[in-house]
Amino acid sequence: MLPSQSDATDTNMAGASKELSPEKQSAPPDATEVAKTKDDSIMSLLYSFAKKVVTVGIIYFVGYMGWSVAWLITPVILSVARESWRKTNDTRRSVAKASALANDKDVILARLHDLPAWVSEIWGWGRFGVGWFWDHKVVLQVFFPDVERCEWLNRILKQVWPNANFYAKNLIKESIEPNIQQAMAAYKLNGFKFDRMILGTIPPRIGGVKVYDKNVSRNEIIMDLDLYYAGDCDISFALSGLRGGIKDFQIQGTVRVIMKPLISQMPLIGGLQIFFLNNPNIDFNLVGVVDLLDMPGLSDILRKIIVEQVAAIMVLPNKLPIVLSDGVPALSLKMPEPEGVLRIHVVEAKDLMKKDISVLGKGKSDPYAIISVGAQQFRTQTIDNTVNPKWDYWCEAFIHAESGQALQVVINDEDAGDDELLGR
Repeated sequence: MLPSQSDATDTNMAGASKELSPEKQSAPPDATEVAKTKDDSIMSLLYSFAKKVVTVGIIYFVGYMGWSVAWLITPVILSVARESWRKTNDTRRSVAKASALANDKDVILARLHDLPAWVSEIWGWGRFGVGWFWDHKVVLQVFFPDVERCEWLNRILKQVWPNANFYAKNLIKESIEPNIQQAMAAYKLNGFKFDRMILGTIPPRIGGVKVYDKNVSRNEIIMDLDLYYAGDCDISFALSGLRGGIKDFQIQGTVRVIMKPLISQMPLIGGLQIFFLNNPNIDFNLVGVVDLLDMPGLSDILRKIIVEQVAAIMVLPNKLPIVLSDGVPALSLKMPEPEGVLRIHVVEAKDLMKKDISVLGKGKSDPYAIISVGAQQFRTQTIDNTVNPKWDYWCEAFIHAESGQALQVVINDEDAGDDELLGR
């Protein structure tokens, strides 16, 4: 006997109510999670108490020793500057994370005020006239002249991100951690080790895709992806007996994907080459005990080392190969021949900033230049005590992607401590 339509409707509604009932789905919190939360709150309280005790102790010690009041004013000024620097970075990271969570339509709508008046008029006419499709095309041509939207790809990334989490964690633990340990040892910082790596639930976001159809070999497919990651990762590490962590990790750059060679058997593509055309922009926030050192110092060292490790894996000329067919040798994907060699001649610079301080006031600088082409770096000699250096320096760099690779020149002032930026 077949059930009636009303019975089936009641059954479906009952099933839906079961699915939507949060009381039935939510499980009571685990005892270990409750204990962990209590431990974190106690550690946070002890950490705040220790900071207050150290602050009061320093003030008491300065007064006890009868030192100048400058010993108190200088740390206060540094503390205020550090707090301002921290707030600026937090605001920038929050904006970046909000942009990563928004879709292309929201980002474009938020930037309408930057468009010319005639585009805004067409936008308004399109929205209330012929519909959103026309006005979106106009705005897309203004913001993305040769890049196509790829919301479908972002949805796929969101779906596969939990699985990519495991691959990324293994890559960091097995390949990146030993290299960071060696790099840290050069700065007399030993014992670096990742304790916990949670990459979070927010996946990377692809802002647009550009597929090349001109001046491309018939045996390959080339596309550029505007990659942006501003996730909710939670990474903790140990360094020289101290506990610290990395949060608000962000990375932005252009990723090139080359599908080659094209074969006549499934999956029709022999392999993939994935790499950054140039060094990506990387930013993060230190937390924990090493948070006290989150000033230009440890933070800059970590950032430099992370950029170097990313460059060693997948910044030109280094590529991340993925073999899709057994008939394609991995070496042909990992180390292809370069397209050419770029000869660079750094002649001179004029009217640089005066960074060094002498007895009579502002002195001059000790400039040198760093030339970067992908992961390849070259450094000129240092010219002491001048703002108009003449280097006459020659170098040669391999070019692996004629379209997309950029030449970057950074000029610094060499100092006994940290070098200062003069320009780029």
